[in-house]
Amino acid sequence: MAQRVLKRHVPARHRSPAPTDLRYGYGYNPAWPSILSVAHDVTDGSRLYVITDRPCVLAGPSLPLEVAGLSIVAATTMLPVKFRLTMSDAVPQGAAWQWLAGGTQLYDPITGHGLNAASGECADAPGPYTPPPPPVTANVVAQSASGATCTLTFDQPIVLSGGAIDDAIVFDGAPATGVVNVDANTLGFDVPFASEGSTWSIVRQPSWVTTPLTVPQSGAF
Repeated sequence: MAQRVLKRHVPARHRSPAPTDLRYGYGYNPAWPSILSVAHDVTDGSRLYVITDRPCVLAGPSLPLEVAGLSIVAATTMLPVKFRLTMSDAVPQGAAWQWLAGGTQLYDPITGHGLNAASGECADAPGPYTPPPPPVTANVVAQSASGATCTLTFDQPIVLSGGAIDDAIVFDGAPATGVVNVDANTLGFDVPFASEGSTWSIVRQPSWVTTPLTVPQSGAF
């Protein structure tokens, strides 16, 4: 005679609730740190706080956080579990955020793991926001060319970053092969050849110049 198998009834209050947001915790590993909340700074509308479930280390601002199409300008450790991010613009109330897997700039120092992938909406209400003034950019006020050397003189001091020169500034359509500070406001460029009538053009902000330049600008010697 077949035996009956009785199934144990589990009261509803003991059952695990279904997740309210299926995106949250995608690829979740409980051994890795996780985000408990991303909240507005109520004193500054361009700042967010990231709260983690355990002490973590912030190594830099290149964090895999997507929110309102903004970029992260700066990141600061407030507490081992609280990190303040300054965004490139005001963050709307209730803005959706997503933390992508694979980021290692905010990590658990014990395991070395970055945060679990997660998503949600910004908590709290944003504080007031005043857009920063536009940067004062440098303009060329004088230029000269003589054979293998060109100079551009600006209306304010120009600081070089030390990075490799590229084609952000071109002479007769070609990049220079070297650059130095002739004086505080003047850059000297090594070029194949230039003379009266040769042209120069600043097509984008050079990564090798720290001072913001007006872009685009151009002229002729």
